[in-house]
Amino acid sequence: MKIKSLLLFALIVFSYNISIAQSAHLVTIGEPERLYSKILKEERNIWVQVPESANATTNHPNTYPVVYVLDGGEHFMSVCTVINQLSPGSVPEMIVVGIETSENRTRDLTPTKVKEARGSSAWVKESGGGERFTNFMVEELIPYIDNTYPTASHKTFVGHSFGGLLVVNTLINHPEVFNNYIAIDPSLWWDDEVLTNDVTDKLSSETYTNKSLYISISNPLPPDTEKDLEALIKDQSMNTEGLRALHRFSTTISEAGKSPLNFKYKYYENEDHGTIPLISIYDGMRFLYPWYKMSGKLVDVIQNPDTSTEALKKAFDTRFDMLSNKLGYQVSPEEEMLNNLGSMFMSNSPEKSLGFLEMAIEYYPNNANGYEGMSDYYESQNDIKNAIVYAEKAFAISGSEDHKSKLEKLKNE
Repeated sequence: MKIKSLLLFALIVFSYNISIAQSAHLVTIGEPERLYSKILKEERNIWVQVPESANATTNHPNTYPVVYVLDGGEHFMSVCTVINQLSPGSVPEMIVVGIETSENRTRDLTPTKVKEARGSSAWVKESGGGERFTNFMVEELIPYIDNTYPTASHKTFVGHSFGGLLVVNTLINHPEVFNNYIAIDPSLWWDDEVLTNDVTDKLSSETYTNKSLYISISNPLPPDTEKDLEALIKDQSMNTEGLRALHRFSTTISEAGKSPLNFKYKYYENEDHGTIPLISIYDGMRFLYPWYKMSGKLVDVIQNPDTSTEALKKAFDTRFDMLSNKLGYQVSPEEEMLNNLGSMFMSNSPEKSLGFLEMAIEYYPNNANGYEGMSDYYESQNDIKNAIVYAEKAFAISGSEDHKSKLEKLKNE
């Protein structure tokens, strides 16, 4: 029990230390990048956060999933904050791209053109540019991000209100573009709920295998009035139009039961349209990656004193093969975690310690850390000859004074 508690503490500290290291350099926005779009015929501001680990010489992935966020001026920092808090323990580290859509929102984010909406025609006369904006993202923005930053193919699309409307439209009509979709209180009332029509038939396609959609629904009424969802969907006033449309869309998908789409919707009785984004981003990210956090089964394998090196490696291979399959790119155990676990088990479970350090060298053969750990291991076993061999390998890679001193000390023993 003591070993298990120590192990869990070590894993928590590892994740916490990574998040603290990131928090020192969350993001420096300065002037946003400006990208000219031939499709939109205008410049567009974007903000990009790359995980701090990308600047490290060791212990980081080669590429990162990407989250694209509409209304970047409002929601970019919220998404960054949530991901920085949850990664790398509960969600992957990710690149975040915020897209400026504060001007011409009705033009850019509505998928169909209408003559009138909510009793007025003036504000919707330029509506229906959503497909063109999607083309801008697919043909210009995403290729630019892929060519400029260390991106993986795994992508998430986040939008609020009209942005959420475009997120849902993209899922329905262009499902191949993103893996995950978070629609925050989306305006699905648009155009007489056009996206709800035939949604069941479209989402039954196998195209939606391994696709996920999270929808949040706010309470449109004042906080001291009605909160019960069943009562609200029976209300026929303009105040509840958006909620009723969202509920119809969500229950249509949920009750169809034929779609391979991974779907969840949640009603937030104490949040309004303006307060719902942050909690939706958090809950949405947790919904998308329930399989990412290290499982109790793997923790049991690690802490079991009878676990063999072969069983240990098999358990790690199983976990990281699963992560690689889910994310669509190669995911490896964190080097620092392997080295820390190798060090932690060195005195009371030498065979297990050796297994972790062998994995550290296998996954990161060009880094000095694993060889240094292996040298420490052999020294702890009073095998000075092999301790020197691995100390020489660590020094040959790093050339550091610390490794040189350690090598000289071992040779003098």
